[in-house]
Amino acid sequence: METKELQRQCVELTAQIDKKLNITRDPHLAFTQLMEEVGELAVDINLPKLRNKETDMVSLKSNFADIFLLLSALADLYDIDIETAMTEKIKIIKGRHGL
Repeated sequence: METKELQRQCVELTAQIDKKLNITRDPHLAFTQLMEEVGELAVDINLPKLRNKETDMVSLKSNFADIFLLLSALADLYDIDIETAMTEKIKIIKGRHGL
């Protein structure tokens, strides 16, 4: 699946859930939810060092997916296509580093 289609599906799913829960999504809500998920990812990544436990790969994978889902919703609120933004950024980084 292409990134554009994946982003579209994430946005559609988020909108359906928001409608079901009677939530009005705005950039503030989308961003704070994104940060909440980043925090959950940090907990998963820190498990080996802070809790002497193995990383839970199921939870780790789920949190990466949650982050993309919420990043897609936030990008959509600003009418940003993630695939286009990443393609442009990769060109800039390659130029900056002579790659």
